[in-house]
Formats: sequence, C-alpha cells, structure tokens
Amino acid sequence: MISFLIRFTFCLLLCPAWAWAVDHASMQQNPALKPIYERGKLRVAMYHKDTPPFYYLNDKGELDGVDVELIKGFAQHLGLEVEFDRSAKTLNDTVFMVANGQADMAICKLSITVRRAGMVLFTKPYINLKKALLVNRVLLEKQLKGRSKQETIQDLRGTLGVIGNSSYVGYARQRFKQMEIREYPSWKEVVKAVRNQEVVAAFRDEAEIKKVILDNKNDAVHLLTVVLQEDFDPKGIALPPDGYFLKSMLDFYIQSLGLELSANKVLFNYPDVIETIHRNRS
Repeated sequence: MISFLIRFTFCLLLCPAWAWAVDHASMQQNPALKPIYERGKLRVAMYHKDTPPFYYLNDKGELDGVDVELIKGFAQHLGLEVEFDRSAKTLNDTVFMVANGQADMAICKLSITVRRAGMVLFTKPYINLKKALLVNRVLLEKQLKGRSKQETIQDLRGTLGVIGNSSYVGYARQRFKQMEIREYPSWKEVVKAVRNQEVVAAFRDEAEIKKVILDNKNDAVHLLTVVLQEDFDPKGIALPPDGYFLKSMLDFYIQSLGLELSANKVLFNYPDVIETIHRNRS
C-alpha cells in the first residue's frame, strides 16, 4: 500500500489538473480502499441534529449543506455512493463510530481536539473557525462596574452555557476557569438560556454565534456577539487511526477545491461555496 500511496501522491504533485481522473479499477485493488469498494458505498457518520448551513435536511427532506456536498463530491471522484449514518446522539459518538469501524469517516463540523486525535486520524482543517461568545447584554451591564465591555468579557463571571458532551465543554473549562459551566442537550436550549438570562453567555464557534443574530435580527437588541480573535477551533474530517491513504486523498481533494472557507463565507456566500464544490465534481 505504501508504494501505491507514493505513486498517487507523485501524480497529485505533477499533474493536479487531471489527477482526479481516477482509475477506479486500480483504486479497488488498493488495500485501504478495497473493503469500501467491496461494500459499494462510503459510510459517513454525521451528528443527528441539523447544523445549517453545514449539514441539515432541506425543504425537500434531503440532506444538504457544505459538509454533505464535500463528501458527496469526494465519493463521486471515487465512483462510490455515500451512506450517511445519523444515529450519533452526540458529536463525540461520531468519532467513536469511526474508531470502532462502524463508519469510514465522520464529518459534522467536528472540532479537532487532543482527546479525539488520540482515537482517530484527522484531515487538515477544511475550515478554521474562531471561538466566540453570545452574551446577554443585561447581565453583562451588571458586571461592568466602570470597566469597558472588552475588559469585563476578559474576566466574565457567572454561568456559561455550552452543548453537553461537545468539545466546548473542555474549551470552556480551560478558558473560563472562573465561571460555572452549565451543559445543555442542544444548541437551541443553550441560546434559549442566554435569552432568558439563565446564563451570562453561550460559548461555541463563531459560525453558530453569528447565525443566531442572522436568523433573528431582533436578538441583537438583547444579545452581543463576541469573537475571540486569537482562539481558533479547527474543523476536520475524522478517519480510522490507520486511514493515512484516505487522509492523503481527502486533503488533496479539499485543497484542489480552493474554497478557503471562513464563517462569513459559509454564512453569507453559501450558494457560491456549493457551486464551487459542484463545479469540481468529475
């Protein structure tokens, strides 16, 4: 398999313009891909709750979104169908499914963490988001005491809401040691808690924080979005611990798309992102 990987990488470097004209017959003999080809489909683990615009059921009841289209495009290059398994009740469950051989990969805006990287292999980040806060303005005002909002947020007190059993539980405990961390079953419930002043703020990646205001502009009156500029949350695709060949292929595929994804690009230029992915399909 090593010699096959070397030949494949050599081809990608020398002839990127046509490197995706894949010889499916040859690929089927590669030990890393043979079980997938024998099965006839790529098994992809995905969190069961929708997270638009990354993965969600559209008005037609079809699975849609950036993550969905990325994997469909990749599978099409390999001549494979995709089977999305959305049985995972938590984001961590998708990682366990890959580690246990129940899925070939997992994509659902997964944060690349040390704990997860100890169980599975990750691709290079396909989007590098920043961590962010959704702060209740009323509760923030009570903490100012002559300080600026920026100074107060650096030393925020009270209760911080996060999605339970997600990477942000660990992130919150590490960054906001002075706060009580409260876990909720879903993002919807976390946002509701901020609106109802049950927590001072919600903590998640900037795409989800910005989307709250984008979806309901009236929230801007009561809620403040704060992007933590130097605190990043890279998102990657989880692969089996020995999935180096798949990683090499996925990394090249994503790089070849030239998407350079960001929160603003996904939120405000979504149709262009999807068009670019479709344009690069074989």
